[in-house]
Amino acid sequence: MNPALAVKLEGYRPPDPGAAARITRDLDTDKDVYSATFPRLRGLLALILVVDDEPDLLALLVDQVSSLGYEVAAARDGTEGLRLAMDRRPDIILTDVIMPYMDGPEMLDRLRSRPETREIPVIAITALTDRRTRGKLTALGVRSFLAKPYTMRELAERIREVLPPSSWGEPSTGAGKRPSPPPRTRR
Repeated sequence: MNPALAVKLEGYRPPDPGAAARITRDLDTDKDVYSATFPRLRGLLALILVVDDEPDLLALLVDQVSSLGYEVAAARDGTEGLRLAMDRRPDIILTDVIMPYMDGPEMLDRLRSRPETREIPVIAITALTDRRTRGKLTALGVRSFLAKPYTMRELAERIREVLPPSSWGEPSTGAGKRPSPPPRTRR
């Protein structure tokens, strides 16, 4: 395990007491992999894959997205993001654009070339806001952009904008939908 990464994540506490965060070693790539798993709770809407090469930003995004009630999978670069997208089939991918090994555009290009991941909505999180970069990412299928720095409200709005209706839950059972508020009772 990378000692610098372990120090950065040592103080990280998942937002949910039932959650587990860990760092493992990927033997194929010989890289440290940060992952957080959260128990499936009533009201979770969708699985969101977060891809960012900065450990602090990745941990922050995991916290923010999970605090909105979503299940989260985390990847530290495009290579790992591509693997997780193939394995877990997330409902949305939130990705940084500039990353080592495989950057966001290359990961998107590979996702779009595979039928099973072609339709996954992607939100690009980037400080690059120029028209050329946005045009290139839009051509690769990015549905929305989140400019750094962003607010929690902007993050929540972007996720709601691109969340496919199929991830809203099973119509017959309501599974996956937000729970209805409890009925009011008179005293």
